[in-house]
Amino acid sequence: MTPTSMDALIREADAALAALLSRTDATPDGPVAPGWDGGARVADVLAHLHGWHGLLLVWLDAEARGATPAFPADGYGWDRLADLNAALVAAHAHRPYAEVRALLAASHLEVIAALRGIDETSVFDPVARPWLGDQSLGDVAHECLGAHYAWGEGVLGTEGASSE
Repeated sequence: MTPTSMDALIREADAALAALLSRTDATPDGPVAPGWDGGARVADVLAHLHGWHGLLLVWLDAEARGATPAFPADGYGWDRLADLNAALVAAHAHRPYAEVRALLAASHLEVIAALRGIDETSVFDPVARPWLGDQSLGDVAHECLGAHYAWGEGVLGTEGASSE
C-alpha cells in the first residue's frame, strides 16, 4: 500500500533500502532467482533499481521544464517493459557490485531530494499529473523506491522470487 505522506514514503523507502543493502552486502556474489530474467548478478538487481531511479528523475525533470514526460521512457511503451529493464541493467553490466551499490545509494538520495522539492499535496493527488494516468506521483515514487526494494529482495536467492 502506498504511503500517504512524504515522511512515510521516505521513511519506508529508507528502511527498505537499508534492508536490501544489508542483505546484498552480506552476499554480493550470491544467487539471483532464476525467475528473474534481468541478469545473473546481485549487482544487476541493484542496477535495475538504480535505472528506475534515473527514469523517475528524468520524468520529474521533464515535468519541471513543462514537458510531458515519456512514460515509461523514450522509445519504450509498457508493452516493451522487458526490453527497457534489460537496457537499464545492460548500462551497468560492466560495473562491479561496490560501484553499482554506490550508484544506487546516490540515486536514492537524489530521488528523495527531488520529491522533497515538490508540493506534497500534488505528490499524492492522482489527477495532478495526467501523464501518469490514474496514478499519483506518490504511487509511482513508492513503486520506484520502497516497493521496488522489497521486490529486489525477492529476486535474491532462489526461494520465493518473483519476476518483473
